[in-house]
Amino acid sequence: PFKANPIISVNTMGKDLSKELPYKKIPIQLTLGKTKLNPKLIEIVSILARGTPYEKIKWSIDGDGRLPKEKLIPKYFDGKGIALTKFESISPYMRPVIVSVEYEDGSGKASKTAEFYGDANPKVNQRYIPFKTGATIEMYGFLPNSIVEVQPDQYLGYVDFVNKGVLQTNNKGSVFLNFKPVTSVTKHTGRIFNLKVKYKNKKGDNVETILEGFEVQKKIHAAFDSWKDPFSCYTTVTLTLYDGIPGEKVDFSGTSLSIGFGQTGPVIERWDEAFNSSSVAKVIISTTWCTKPLTDIPVFNMIFSTFGNVSALRREVTFGGGDHEIFY
Repeated sequence: PFKANPIISVNTMGKDLSKELPYKKIPIQLTLGKTKLNPKLIEIVSILARGTPYEKIKWSIDGDGRLPKEKLIPKYFDGKGIALTKFESISPYMRPVIVSVEYEDGSGKASKTAEFYGDANPKVNQRYIPFKTGATIEMYGFLPNSIVEVQPDQYLGYVDFVNKGVLQTNNKGSVFLNFKPVTSVTKHTGRIFNLKVKYKNKKGDNVETILEGFEVQKKIHAAFDSWKDPFSCYTTVTLTLYDGIPGEKVDFSGTSLSIGFGQTGPVIERWDEAFNSSSVAKVIISTTWCTKPLTDIPVFNMIFSTFGNVSALRREVTFGGGDHEIFY
């Protein structure tokens, strides 16, 4: 579809004075099939836009809703100046859905909002804060353009929450909490914490709630190594965790070396209970192993828990040593 501007053609004394006349576009009007949405259901809502016939348009949506696939959305007003589409509400059914349509050249735009009914109910889009990068967390479900107060429920020894205190929500009822990257740790408290939130409900009453389970996360790397003394039967296996936080506890419970025929019982050479100042924690177990077994191959069972996560690995130990594997 294409609509050209009107042209006045004038020819005088052999000169073409034709001129394209600009015309004023019709202001866009936008109507939603409903503006109150059920927060417990997927809602399909019709959208009607009116504007200048055949003009190219573009659509956008914000909040907890989505438009159809790009190829299904009208790109022009039809000959009657109408464009029809729809949107679908999406989980978590909290943020107001703002639909917008505008002329592609930016000469006009219209927006409409559909809100989920029900009282304010704060939620967050994530509860994990990467150790090295920090994070920006969206807290939403408040009344739009309202005042809220957000504070950690304890001292944060790992991460700095830079905009704690009184905050202003945006037109979607959201605030954004900014956590800085962790550069050093001096007090080993506060890696797992809650947030205390104060806000007003739709009646205007003051409400206080606790959002639980925020956690500073650190990606731990693990390595398995085995070594055999070439001048004796002495063999060791090692589980090394590195890139930890110094002082953070590590639980190696369940880690063991199962032995085969002709080997002495395993001896624990090292068993760390926390990451050291170099961010490393290790378990080293040894045994005497002189003859390559035909059937009973020793197995190193590696189990460790740190930062709230449990990992379990199992590897056969090569006769003569020389095993080396990094797991993460």
